[in-house]
Amino acid sequence: MRLVENVPLDTNIIADLITDRDDLHLVWPQAKWPFDHVQWRKVLDPETGNKPFLVYEGSKLIGHAALCRTEESGVYSLSYLYLAPQMRSRGLGEKMVGLLEQYAREELSANKLVLVTRTYNPRARKCYSKCGYREYSREVTMIRMSKELQAEQRNRGESPQSADKNKN
Repeated sequence: MRLVENVPLDTNIIADLITDRDDLHLVWPQAKWPFDHVQWRKVLDPETGNKPFLVYEGSKLIGHAALCRTEESGVYSLSYLYLAPQMRSRGLGEKMVGLLEQYAREELSANKLVLVTRTYNPRARKCYSKCGYREYSREVTMIRMSKELQAEQRNRGESPQSADKNKN
């Protein structure tokens, strides 16, 4: 699996990837249907420090994700994660999250990632929990989770490179 930055931002690729209304709602409950390119360009805009990614398995496009800036220094939001339906339940979500964490640490010097998931998306919650994310707040259906990146490495005494080698 590999991440490829979607820069310059091409929302047509995302629209062609997320074609199911229910899947779009799981990725982003506020997303308009049909797919609204202007809305997506605004939230993924690389000019604001966001990093949109296309996710490939070999040469096949299988997903999408983004690391979005937050107001807090060193903290990024893991956002807009999507895996094609035929690729789900194979551990690829965990692998994708691991690659995003590695990128955040190594390229963005991030020390913490935050994310939002929903009570009605138990598969995503299970994946994030397996990856070490912990709930820190809940409001109606919205669950906020976070993971300290640097502290995890210090506790295990590993560099990002050796941690990734051990995952494979």
